Amino acid sequence: MTRQRISIASVSEPEDGRVGSQCLKVGEQLYISGQIAFSNGELVGAGDPLEQCRQCFRNIEAYVAEAGGTLDDVVSLNIFLNDIRYREAAIVARSEFFSDPGPGATVVGGVDFAFETLLVEISAIAHISKNCSDCGGC
Repeated sequence: MTRQRISIASVSEPEDGRVGSQCLKVGEQLYISGQIAFSNGELVGAGDPLEQCRQCFRNIEAYVAEAGGTLDDVVSLNIFLNDIRYREAAIVARSEFFSDPGPGATVVGGVDFAFETLLVEISAIAHISKNCSDCGGC
C-alpha cells in the first residue's frame, strides 16, 4: 500500500525524510506523529498546558483537513503530559475540539520531553473514508 506524506505549512518535516514524517496517509488511515505546541517554529502557550493542548489539536486538525477529513475522522489519541495534573487541561481542550463520540485516548503523565518548555505532546490516528465525490458517484 502506498504511503503518502501529508504536510502543513506551520509544522516542519524532519530534514532527512528517512527519519520520519509528521503525518502519513496509508489507505484510509492517517497517522499523525506526536504534535507539540509549535506553530511556524515558535512555542505557543509557554507555561500554559491548556493552550499547549489547544495548539496540538490545531496542528492535528490541520493535518486531517489537508488529508481531506475533519476532526470527526479522528479515532484515537495518545496524550503525553509533563505532569499528570495537566490531565484536566487535556480534557477541556478535547471537549473544545471534538464532538460526541470523541476519539479513544490514552493519557500518560510524567513524561520528559525533548524541549524543557513543552508540557504536552499529542499523536492521533484518523480514518478518512472515501465518499461518493472521491469515486465519481455511488
